[in-house]
Amino acid sequence: MTTKNLDITGKVCPYCLLVVQKHAKAMKPSDELVITCDHPPAATTTIPQFARDEGYIIDTRKTSSGIWEIHLKRK
Repeated sequence: MTTKNLDITGKVCPYCLLVVQKHAKAMKPSDELVITCDHPPAATTTIPQFARDEGYIIDTRKTSSGIWEIHLKRK
């Protein structure tokens, strides 16, 4: 199992989703991608929707004002 951190703070859609898709597709089973994001639509809508559609396990939590930490795991 490998954990990779991805900081996309300061970026907006569609860049947020495109970079997450690229890194997520390179994951092996049981790998984890930890994403730090400050763009609300990406953190609450587009990235979680992509993860669910592709069958990833996702956990999103707001860590501070305007910052989300998103954990993606490949099954």
